[in-house]
Parts: sequence; structure tokens; C-alpha cells
Amino acid sequence: MKILILNGSPRGARSNTLRLATAFADGFPDGTELETLHLSDLNIKPCLGCFSCWTKTAGRCVISDDMKTVRRAIELADVIIESFPLYFFGMPTAIKTMTDRCLPFMKTYLGTSDEDGKSSFHQLRDERMREKKLVLISTCGYVQAQPMYPALLKQYDLICGEGNYTAILCPQGELFGYDGLAERQKNAYLADVRTAGAQFAKLGKIPAETAERLKKPVLSAGGFQVVVNNHWGSGDSL
Repeated sequence: MKILILNGSPRGARSNTLRLATAFADGFPDGTELETLHLSDLNIKPCLGCFSCWTKTAGRCVISDDMKTVRRAIELADVIIESFPLYFFGMPTAIKTMTDRCLPFMKTYLGTSDEDGKSSFHQLRDERMREKKLVLISTCGYVQAQPMYPALLKQYDLICGEGNYTAILCPQGELFGYDGLAERQKNAYLADVRTAGAQFAKLGKIPAETAERLKKPVLSAGGFQVVVNNHWGSGDSL
């Protein structure tokens, strides 16, 4: 089995979210191959909106850049983990640019409708892509996750089809960037993420009990508010 982590954080290898993605991958059995691509280090140009990948060069983008490396890595992976922080209620630039450039994976849209409200509007060119597992791992600096992610998850629903990906959404994610702060709670959360990885490797999904644990914030609302106020008050950014 091969795991591909697409790290979409502008912080690259210093990403707090990457700690969770790595912990999830650590839950997989020995012998699992892991590749990590830091998108901020790659030259991936924005989509031109030319739709040549649907017409003249069907299935192939006309832009020659590092997206070829990403595409090849996606094709070789069994599990794809998209790892990135939520800053302003959506994807940061690197992961959004990469996502837009994945359009060549899709067949030309011919006016079909979403009959059940749960399917992707686009059909895959290569049906073998359906065998791959997509995991979204995202942190945010807000006290709780639930109100922050609906717009982002709706985009994944439209692209992938509802239920065709697994999401781990962690609020208070900036805590993972500060050593010596809430270490017991952070370690417990990371242990749950590793457990989720082990279960996903075996079952192809995260059981409900583990998923519920991962939804719980690292600190209480009051405790996190104290941390936020201290850091903003000191001039440090979360």
C-alpha cells in the first residue's frame, strides 16, 4: 500500500496540520510506503480555464509544470491525504490551485444533473481512480470545527460525491505549533489520530466512536480563549 500526503499548508514542512497527517499515516502497518509532497515548494500554475483538457488535449493539461509530478504521485497512490489548514473558511492557495488543476482527471461535462444530491457532477476518465481512498485532514485556529467547515465540505461533496471521502477536522490546530503547551491533551489527540489511521488501513473507514473523539477540541472553550488572548496580546500570531 502507498500513501501520498499532499501538504497544502503555506508553512510547508513546518505545518501544524502535517503533524496530524503524519500521525494518521503512522497508524498504517509496517511496510506501507509514504510519499509527502509540499505543494508550497512546487511550481504549480493556476488553471487557465481553457478547457483544452476536455477537448484538444483530452485528459491532459496544456500547462507544463510540477503538476505533472503531483498527477503521477496521485496515480500511483492507494490512499491520498490532503492536509491543510483552514484560514478563511476555505482551502489555502496551494491546495486550491492543485485542486483546480485536477480537472483533467474528469470527463467533459455534458449537461448531466445530480439526481440524488450526493453524486459528483463529473465522471472520472479512469474508473480505477475510484479504488483510491481520499482523506481530508484540516486544522483551524477556531475554538470549534462545526461552524467553520460547511462551505469547504460542500466543495468536496460536489467534486467527489457525498460520502466518497473521509474528513478529520481539528479545531484549535495552532496548539500543535507550541511545545510545552497542553502536551497531555495534544498527545492524546495525536494518539487518537494514529488509531484512526490503523482502523482506516484495516476497514477503509474510521469507526464512529473514533470519529466522535476526533471531533472534540483539544482544550475547553475557556482554556483555548486564554491561550488565544495571551498570544494575540503578546504580539505573537496564532
